[in-house]
Amino acid sequence: MRVAIVTFPLVNNYGGIIQAYALMELIKELGHQPILVNLQPERKIKALSKYFIHRYLLFFSKNSRSYPKLVRDSKLNNFIMNYMVPKTIEIRNSHELRMHFQKVHYDACIVGSDQVFASMGFTNFINDFSLGFVPDYTLKLSYAASFGGSGFRGDKTTIPYHAENLKKFDAISVREKSAVNICKELFEVDSLHVLDPTMMMNKSFYIRSLGLEHLSNQREELFAYVLDSSDVKRKLLSEYAFRRSISLNLLNDGNKSGRVISMESWLESILNAKHVITDSFHGCVFCIIFNKPFHCFVNEQRGADRFYSLLGLFGLETRIIKGDTDSIVDADIDWSFVNERLSVMRKVSEEFLINGLLKS
Repeated sequence: MRVAIVTFPLVNNYGGIIQAYALMELIKELGHQPILVNLQPERKIKALSKYFIHRYLLFFSKNSRSYPKLVRDSKLNNFIMNYMVPKTIEIRNSHELRMHFQKVHYDACIVGSDQVFASMGFTNFINDFSLGFVPDYTLKLSYAASFGGSGFRGDKTTIPYHAENLKKFDAISVREKSAVNICKELFEVDSLHVLDPTMMMNKSFYIRSLGLEHLSNQREELFAYVLDSSDVKRKLLSEYAFRRSISLNLLNDGNKSGRVISMESWLESILNAKHVITDSFHGCVFCIIFNKPFHCFVNEQRGADRFYSLLGLFGLETRIIKGDTDSIVDADIDWSFVNERLSVMRKVSEEFLINGLLKS
């Protein structure tokens, strides 16, 4: 079965890229042929974070034709070129997207994961993520679609339009527990809470498929992957590293510092760190997959519900940093419980996809 994957355009965001890769690999493992729908803004500017995109979405929606194309760092672009195949031709706006689906036949279309339901659109693809452009003869699913926060952040007048589209889906799944209620109350559709696609793959998969075997060398290091840094956070990180007598390796997504590392190096930094502190959802995700001790700042501006839902699912709420270093709970994580819960949720999530794709 040919399965089109619709997600955000791939920018300087490790989580956004790796979730799309994991979903494609998952679809392959289930015996189908995934094709990434290669959404691209129209012109070039410096790469933007998803927070910037959400913040200025309304402005750009009024000026969609002048919105420029995002530049990807070559290291991340190499990952996209080498691992995320096959892809469609570049598609730059809603009209091209609709025309593509009229010309190319897909057996199924999956929208997700990431915050694709936050406003059901993205710059030149306003209101497209409820799949109104997909022909009715094509199977429609969402997999681990996220609202990011506790509600719909898009134009409220579009809710009836999206509700009509979502009611045509063959199956809907969401990434956060709170999203089940949003789907029911706002859009009048049922949905299932499933795992982010990255969590459907185990540690050995990432080590093997991305060639990390020769990089397995644990360091006495605190890896701090912090997207929204501040003087307060930097002070806390330095104090914590000093208290643990380990070095500090601080990284953001490269949009502010200009420092971008490869996807392989990003994963290796989590894999081999003594400890991780992050404000990234997927930073937390890979700490769980790798069974890596971690703490996190809840990133309210980028969407808090996803952190609470993820950590609550695995009984890891105490890993949230709520004050200074003295408030950080350094108790050991019960990884046997976490891994058992992860195994159960993987079965639930896989069953959703298997059953959904059987409806054709």
